[in-house]
Amino acid sequence: MLSSNSILTLLSLYDKKLKIDLYFGMEGELVVAEKTISGTDWRALLGRTIEIEHNYQPVIQGDIPKGLNGVLYRNGPGRFERGTKTKNNLLDGDGLIQAFHIIDGKVSYQNRFVRTEKFLAEEAAGKFTSETWTTLAPGGFLKNLGPPDIKSQAGIVPHYRNGKLYAFDEVDYPYVLDGETLETYGPEKIGSGALKNFKAHTKIDAQNGDWILFGTEFGRVMKAHVIIQGGNGSIKSQFSVDLPRSAYMHDFFVTENYVILNLQPAGLNLFPMMVGAKSFRDALKWEPEKGNLLVLLHKSGSEEPIIIEAPGAWMWHSYNAYEVGGKIIADFIGYEEPDHFLGNEAAFKTIMKGDIGTSNSKGLSRRYEIDMARKTATETILSNQSCEFPIIHPTKGCYAHSKGYTTMGVDNNIFHSAVSSLDFSSGKTDSFDFGDHIHVGEAIFAPDPAHPADESRGWLMTVGLDGKTGKSFLAILDAAALSDGPVATLQLTHHTPLSFHGFWRAV
Repeated sequence: MLSSNSILTLLSLYDKKLKIDLYFGMEGELVVAEKTISGTDWRALLGRTIEIEHNYQPVIQGDIPKGLNGVLYRNGPGRFERGTKTKNNLLDGDGLIQAFHIIDGKVSYQNRFVRTEKFLAEEAAGKFTSETWTTLAPGGFLKNLGPPDIKSQAGIVPHYRNGKLYAFDEVDYPYVLDGETLETYGPEKIGSGALKNFKAHTKIDAQNGDWILFGTEFGRVMKAHVIIQGGNGSIKSQFSVDLPRSAYMHDFFVTENYVILNLQPAGLNLFPMMVGAKSFRDALKWEPEKGNLLVLLHKSGSEEPIIIEAPGAWMWHSYNAYEVGGKIIADFIGYEEPDHFLGNEAAFKTIMKGDIGTSNSKGLSRRYEIDMARKTATETILSNQSCEFPIIHPTKGCYAHSKGYTTMGVDNNIFHSAVSSLDFSSGKTDSFDFGDHIHVGEAIFAPDPAHPADESRGWLMTVGLDGKTGKSFLAILDAAALSDGPVATLQLTHHTPLSFHGFWRAV
């Protein structure tokens, strides 16, 4: 029980802010009570709830490639509002799984919310009841006192493995769904169950099929937990290590022999979270002068961590990493600062009000060259294009790659309208810009089954939002001829909110 003095102290520390509940009016304008907000940027649709779970055949424009057969899964936040309450950030919403079934030139589309514990409880209550990583629980700071209790929304990454469709978040166990019906089965422990706070991103060793997962645990000393699952589902390695500092990480690198954690200088101040004053996002602090620390962990877990200093950069996502001649090459997208994510004017926050906000820092393709003998790392900027959502050919994971694909910003550094390729050897790029009032998300690579190992032979599939019609689409592009534009476009009858990541399951 808190004393009166303790409560007064907590009150004095609480940063009181006016919270305005937003919702879209019937004509698409943003409304606060009876006042209209000036910002009406069309990209606010990326943070608008999709109310209906659909199952239908979209209209096809163009021709579906003959070798393209499988299911494209997408995952991202789909519910941002309940009652009069709206989430504070574009990155925060209940997970919505989408599936495009593409078989013999025919396509069906469906979407379903992941029935997480949080989703079911709030569905029954008819309102938000839980805190999430950018939004505190309703009820003020007293409701949010104590250790954060952030529940999974299962709304970041889909992954299909051994007959199961997984939905990952930043916390808790992943949820398992039926890959055909998208029915939610429930959360699944992987390994001993000791690793609970799984990170959204996982890696596949392209040669042996190992699945590498990691998670973190904040505390007096930050810990990292690693699980390596063999192709048959057996656990090959599971271990934990203390980290040299606390840092927020979203993605990581894996090579043939190493798991590499990138401790970017984004520290978490736990105190304002404990007293109910700030969400997880708002408790993060960007301190670029500290630089990055690379923590190299041998996959066996039997060797001491190797810690190497590296130039500072914010990393959401990595392309890939591999070992060559006593060095490790680690390619990623890095920002000088995450101004699109942190701060009151960050684009991911203000777009919920229909305002474009701040995103001055570009996401650039960067390379760390790690010298294992000298324990040093140098950085090279590979391209000056503003990019995000890097991917490679799936047969190159953990081994040498020569080509990568991204979304690209033409008129905006974080809300992108183009897809692009980068040849890592020559520096040559190719791209296609969908144009004004179009937003496109991560482009997933589907290899051409006639040329399964060719990094240029296959198709890129990206979900786009047309700001003029208010509806979404799936565009299919030839990876070898991006500048020619889509070979086929699947037109949906509605909008879809921001979809973070996808997975291609060939059949």
